[in-house]
Amino acid sequence: METVSSLNWDQIVEEATQILCEYVRIDTTNPPGNELAGAEYLRGICKKEGLEVEIFPSANNRANLLARLKGDGTKKPIILLSHIDVVGAEKEEWSVEPFAGIVKDGSIWGRGTVDCKGLGVMELMSMILLKKNQIKLKRDVILLAVADEETGGEVGAGWMIRNHPDKLRAEFVLNEGGVGMKGGVAGRDSFAPCFGEKGPCWIKVAAEGMPGHGSMPSKDNANDILINALGRLQRYQFPLMGKWVKEALLYFARRASIFRSFLLRMLASPLLSVFLFLLKGVVTKNKRFNAMLRNTVALTNLKAGFKENVIPSRSEAVLDCRLIPGTSTPRFISDLQKIINDQRIKIEVIKNYDASQSPLDTEFFEVIEKTIRKNSPQAMVMPILAPGFTDSRWLREQGLIAYGLIPCLLSSEEVDSIHGRDEKISLESFKLGLKNVYEICLEICTR
Repeated sequence: METVSSLNWDQIVEEATQILCEYVRIDTTNPPGNELAGAEYLRGICKKEGLEVEIFPSANNRANLLARLKGDGTKKPIILLSHIDVVGAEKEEWSVEPFAGIVKDGSIWGRGTVDCKGLGVMELMSMILLKKNQIKLKRDVILLAVADEETGGEVGAGWMIRNHPDKLRAEFVLNEGGVGMKGGVAGRDSFAPCFGEKGPCWIKVAAEGMPGHGSMPSKDNANDILINALGRLQRYQFPLMGKWVKEALLYFARRASIFRSFLLRMLASPLLSVFLFLLKGVVTKNKRFNAMLRNTVALTNLKAGFKENVIPSRSEAVLDCRLIPGTSTPRFISDLQKIINDQRIKIEVIKNYDASQSPLDTEFFEVIEKTIRKNSPQAMVMPILAPGFTDSRWLREQGLIAYGLIPCLLSSEEVDSIHGRDEKISLESFKLGLKNVYEICLEICTR
């Protein structure tokens, strides 16, 4: 049995790079997905390595893959979760073919290298290494690669939960959701494990008015009614969720030796409300912090009219709302109606998923943090509530503890390439991710 330090990581990176390049070349753009081809590719590797593996078709040309490496059953399994589907890529905007899966300038290029085929390969390699090195595991390790994450997971993780819940009995989940960033905080490297996610609430806001000729404006113009309503929403700022600020500060107070005594005194002080008020201005100016610490509303679609000189009878907008854990959707909709304050406006919920979260005081989070600090001793660890959502929510609903982290140190350019142009991951960062995922699995499954 080889130790972590004795493993030939250059060779492991070379093998993993070839797998990732081939995986990226399988176009699983969602829609339509076509994840079956990706699942079959992963199954071939799992079979070659002697892993138990199954494919679960969930729709036409769509499927989920589950592989298992058995432990002695002393403890509950861990699930290594990733998704096979990727978002679309505008070929003309890229400097390389989006699905070429090539190594260029020290990086692996292609749609999915970061989101989320790269993590899937890190997890796959961890299982292969655990098996090859004959590690005595106290937990089963389950590799779960699913379809449809990019459009909600209904034929992916959601489908697996509804149809094969017995396959997903576990204690912990490692998934995407947070990343490591070079110079992420005040020029210092940082990792942001995601312990929870806001809940998406996508709504349609519609105004009914009186149609007519464009040459004769009226107060019943549906466009005017809608614009005024949207203006009221834009000017309204939802309150800062002090609970989340306090929880974040308490986390840092326990770990940041320089500020520990000050923060602990402040958190216990009657002046906390004043401190939070001052902090509010800082949070509001930073779009990432702002999105993490309050409910948000973003206008994403507008639809109205069909001819230059005709006032339409109906005008519509779609709002992408993201809700902090503990926010009641009916109460939130009621608040929107009060803010808009116009009976002519109708609100319809298009899609809604509850926010989800996992506690931070767990054995698994301790292992994640310990591993990160071992391999990147100068980096900060900053757990976050993610503004976006992932498949972790499906498993949290079943009582599993899920954290989201692609444990690489990505450059700002690499982070911006997620869902953008020229998605890529450097070989150096990929190597760190491979080591971190393996060591996290090794530790949590043998302690």
